[in-house]
Amino acid sequence: MERHGNEGLRVARVTPAELSSFKSLRDEGLRLHPEAFDADIEGEQARPPESYIGRLGLYEPLGGTFLIGAWLGQEMVGMIGLERHSLPKLRHSAELNSMLVKPRHCGKGIGMSLVKECLAHARKAVGLELITLRVSTGTPDAIRLYERAGFKACGTVPHAVRLVDGAGQVRYSDRLTMALIL
Repeated sequence: MERHGNEGLRVARVTPAELSSFKSLRDEGLRLHPEAFDADIEGEQARPPESYIGRLGLYEPLGGTFLIGAWLGQEMVGMIGLERHSLPKLRHSAELNSMLVKPRHCGKGIGMSLVKECLAHARKAVGLELITLRVSTGTPDAIRLYERAGFKACGTVPHAVRLVDGAGQVRYSDRLTMALIL
């Protein structure tokens, strides 16, 4: 499903040809918001765009694994991902991840458009019943966005992410786990 919104916004699944745009936006997110991602820029920067092909869900017969992008013209300004679990006991669930909107485009409804499109695709996946996510507790706007989309808080993991800066200073980021039963 592809949606065209106001101001020329296009929200749709990412194709293999668009993985370079996805990787550029992801690398920007890793630089700007290291506490929001499990991966770090040092480890991810060298990865080629093609290495993310599995996240497109092209070979997922039941659905539930994909990347969605938001474009204004030719520029990818937002992204979101969903990864279905592969183990039989967890196959009914998927994890929402890689949610990001470029800072200059925040507050324009792009984040909600991405979440809605993600949920629309998730509801088409065979046997998918549950979506979970982990969000930094230091991002109240993101938490409110997920709550408006129907997610409920399940608990907080303190010190979930450990960040070390160039001077060796350590800081931690707590993560709130949220869930939505489809």
